Amino acid sequence: MNELSRSPLLNLYSVFLVALSLSIGWGIRGNFGHESGAMIAGALSAIAVALVSGRDDWRRRVMYFAFFGGLGWGFGGSISYMYPISFTESGHPATTYYGYFSTFLAGGLWCGMGAAGSAFAACMPMNRLTRFFTPLCFVLAALGLRHYIEVPLARFLMPVGGDTGDGTWLRHKSPLYWFDADWLQAIMALTGVCIYDLYDRFRQERRGLLDHPFMLVPFLGGGAALGYSVQAILASNGMDSLVRDAVTVPLGDLSYINPKTNGQFTSDQLLTNWPQFFGDFAEHLGWGFGLLIGAAIYFILTGRFRNDASLLLALSLGWLSTFVAIPTLGSILLMDYGGLRLMPPRSDDWAGILGVFIAGLLWFRSHQLLSVTHVMTRGFLWGGISFASVPMIRYLLRYPGHPWRFPDGIPEEWVHYQSANWHSILEQFHGFGHGLSIAFVMAMLWKRQPIEKRQENDRPWTIGFSAAFVLFGFGFLNLHKLVHTWIKNKSVPETLKAPFLEFIELSPNTWFRVVWYSATAAGAILLLVHLRRQLDIIPTSWIGKGQLLFVLFLWLMVIGNLMRAIPGFNDNRMGTEWIIFMNACVVTLLAGLLPRPSTVQPTAQNCFQWPALKVTWIRGLILASVLMSAYGFITLTIYQEHLEGSKWANHKRFGPEAVWRVKPILKYGKHP
Repeated sequence: MNELSRSPLLNLYSVFLVALSLSIGWGIRGNFGHESGAMIAGALSAIAVALVSGRDDWRRRVMYFAFFGGLGWGFGGSISYMYPISFTESGHPATTYYGYFSTFLAGGLWCGMGAAGSAFAACMPMNRLTRFFTPLCFVLAALGLRHYIEVPLARFLMPVGGDTGDGTWLRHKSPLYWFDADWLQAIMALTGVCIYDLYDRFRQERRGLLDHPFMLVPFLGGGAALGYSVQAILASNGMDSLVRDAVTVPLGDLSYINPKTNGQFTSDQLLTNWPQFFGDFAEHLGWGFGLLIGAAIYFILTGRFRNDASLLLALSLGWLSTFVAIPTLGSILLMDYGGLRLMPPRSDDWAGILGVFIAGLLWFRSHQLLSVTHVMTRGFLWGGISFASVPMIRYLLRYPGHPWRFPDGIPEEWVHYQSANWHSILEQFHGFGHGLSIAFVMAMLWKRQPIEKRQENDRPWTIGFSAAFVLFGFGFLNLHKLVHTWIKNKSVPETLKAPFLEFIELSPNTWFRVVWYSATAAGAILLLVHLRRQLDIIPTSWIGKGQLLFVLFLWLMVIGNLMRAIPGFNDNRMGTEWIIFMNACVVTLLAGLLPRPSTVQPTAQNCFQWPALKVTWIRGLILASVLMSAYGFITLTIYQEHLEGSKWANHKRFGPEAVWRVKPILKYGKHP
């Protein structure tokens, strides 16, 4: 037997460490939500993989594992997945089967991109990896500026007397609302990588006048002028409104009788498949689209996108192209079925992430990183299967005494059992299943990725940047939300005075930021000094450095999560914060004990070969189809008689009672 088959990552305790680390992060993600919450799970599991891998080259990259692992899982953080799960418990046969398949897709996209982050950190040659940080910093800076651009822009585009909404239940009132998706983030990422390309050309020898960054201006002007002219010509013939009507549909069923008003929904009550400002500023669409086309032509002709900035370009364009193609234009002919949407009326970010996933597969395949493509493929298939399996497991675990089976009252012996926080248990199981997928797929990579012979890092600042971004960046993106919870629960007043200085009175959010920014500055100074001389507080070995980051980040997030829950803590939270706390004790112990030197290292001569991608996809999708069909059949068999037509039934995707028909998003209502 080839000694490489005994990868340290396949050790039972190693698998458990990776899976439990992701489970903890996923349980915390459920409280903080979205992309930033998913980064917790990604960073913890990626550090765990590097620590127990036994590979010196992976351990030297442990900070990159944490950073890119967190970013990879963050991509899927925008995908809403509770609606697909609710479809599985609808009692409606078509919706039930659809729910499992859509849950598989959501989980697959999430895990596929998460696996890509860790594999990217492991496979990208060191000289390329460190240089990639320059364009990446431009994109991160652009994303960081998004909030400061989005809020003023929304106010500028809002009609006179309008309201931009509260960001939660009324977020659809924003003129920038578009399928509740992160399209503006994709635009900002694309802008950031294009600005990097212009900046890079200032520093390089230019090939001609057209290559000069200032030549972008005439392309923008020419595109805007052409777009304006085309719209003017169409308007003069009355064709502009016909074009808009042809590509615009209301997001709802105009034939449905609204039980509250006893009348039909009207098109002016419903949102459309385009951002709201498109209708409010229709006369400006021509030059606006022309401006974008002019910019696109310029970068197509002159763009270099060096230092693998083309990856960021591909991911941004992948997001935008599939989002426009699938829910926006694809819904036009399918509105009788709720449009080409996964979970209407909820977010369609899944379509953008699908584009990111496909773009990533193609880019890695064509840029000498085929192993990352294999890891993404298996992450998608295994992660999707595990993700959809968890609701099935929950239904089986809850079968004794399930409220659906006893609408008149749960048997006394099952009341406490059924009162557990099953939603959080579901999330932690989701994380554990995803963690198993990551452990196994990275073990496959371990056997197939030879050690890079030369790993000279001429940009050591990227190591410190990665560690600091994980600890202080990922940490802040989540923990700043604590303040809102404390104020909401009246645990802290709305303003606080400085000690001894009564005239300084600031909001708790401001005081929190002062503390956090101070801690960030202290950490950054220590890291900068460490680049010049070894500080004793930072271990000398890469295992020790990885363990330090793991423990610091783990307990920062675990204690922060506990602080969020304490104001309203009760028996129900024991299944969440208490379990997370206990699991954190276990993974701390394992992270300290498991990492050991490896006697076998994969080389170009003894590595395994990857199976054919086409075969992997075919087999994986067939297996997933069989399992999803079986899950749907089992769920309907044991629960349908208790769900169909009863108050216990949840959302339906199809039929006359489909949620998108019954509860469409109304312009003047609340967001579901």
